[in-house]
Amino acid sequence: MAARTDNQHYHLILADIAMMAAINTYDHQSATETGAGYTPGSIRDGWLARTADPALRSRVTAMAAAALGSLKNMAATQLAAVARTYGVPLAADEAERMEQHFNGKRNAVLTYQRTRGNAVSA
Repeated sequence: MAARTDNQHYHLILADIAMMAAINTYDHQSATETGAGYTPGSIRDGWLARTADPALRSRVTAMAAAALGSLKNMAATQLAAVARTYGVPLAADEAERMEQHFNGKRNAVLTYQRTRGNAVSA
């Protein structure tokens, strides 16, 4: 199996944070504990594997998908604090790399749009 790219790795971490927030909202009793054995993506995959109720799965995944967009825009300190709140291990230096990664992606899109003449005026 090929190694994950930074983009894939960061998205899995954000997906886990978003899932923990959504799980705590809708299904608090089955919130997942994380620990030394945490791997990015394991919270989302594990909860989906254990949850049979399709309506609950739909609500939680919809909320997590919405939260994911918000998490991509957070500053590193905010992101690390949110991760800590929901028990997802995220070191400050990794949160900083994630912030730089997602800022870089946003800036690349904006630059591309400007060069094509599609810039939106303020």
